[in-house]
Amino acid sequence: MAFLRPTPPAIALSPSPDAPTARSTRRGAFVLGATLVLGAAGSGCDGAPRAMDASAAPSARMSAVAVRLDATNDKQLTLSALAFRAAFSGVASTEVLGLVDPLSTASPARDCQLLSLDSGPAALAARGDGIELEELAGVGVQLAEMPTAIHPSPRLYPDVAPAIGGVVSEAGPLALGAWPAQLRITTGATPETEPVDALVTVPTPARVTSVNGIVPLAGTTVTVGPTDLSIGLGPGAAESAVELRPFGATVALVCRVPFDATGSSPTSFVVPHQLISALIAASGAAPGGGVAAALDLVRRQSGEAAPANTRIAVEVRASSLVELLP
Repeated sequence: MAFLRPTPPAIALSPSPDAPTARSTRRGAFVLGATLVLGAAGSGCDGAPRAMDASAAPSARMSAVAVRLDATNDKQLTLSALAFRAAFSGVASTEVLGLVDPLSTASPARDCQLLSLDSGPAALAARGDGIELEELAGVGVQLAEMPTAIHPSPRLYPDVAPAIGGVVSEAGPLALGAWPAQLRITTGATPETEPVDALVTVPTPARVTSVNGIVPLAGTTVTVGPTDLSIGLGPGAAESAVELRPFGATVALVCRVPFDATGSSPTSFVVPHQLISALIAASGAAPGGGVAAALDLVRRQSGEAAPANTRIAVEVRASSLVELLP
């Protein structure tokens, strides 16, 4: 189906640059989702959005629209969207999205990194900096097969980080019938940004084909340990990220999947048991105990919609459940 207005030029998104560590656990489609729907999570007694400390004086502004597609094996494809305006200080504009939504934090440029997901907001608060969030008006996310666009609704940001507060716009997760090749993303104008009307190419999903020789299925858990974690990969997995996120913890192990020695996409990736043990210890698990975790294979692209000063990010995530043993 054609879009209702003349098709805008496509914008090129690039693999996300490195970003600082961020806060939170894996809580939902757009980490905010499971918390924001509670309504008062980010509000004061009167239901108003929690204001940042007056000492956190914002010095710059930007907007962001982030779209996440969940392409987990044997599950319905879903789409979620998050959008906001932000007044911020103490961080670069490219780092704001990862602080607001920790699942959007970029993977390391190479190898693996153990991340403390609450250190970013804590550092902001310690410096007297912060991020004040506002609703981004006029946001639409449209697929070619949909007659109308998806319009995120305003939600209060959860009161979990003293340096971050306000209102965001959120939609989903929404079930999709087919994989979208492109998304049309639009926003209204703001005092500091131009309106956005852009076509964005969606990354092809990469798949985990096996976990230590076992084919992962939706709703089932694969036990890992005390051995290395060997992950079988489908086509196109190079430059994606492997993420291990223990449930209920504020740490994650994130690894960049490189091209193999021939420049081809690898068919497997191994996470050493030493790193898994370090992740388990950092998660706060009881000595000798294991942890349940999400094993995600993630592809990200992001970029600026010039001249709008609006960051657009598209993420494709496929998840499996694992039990990590020390």
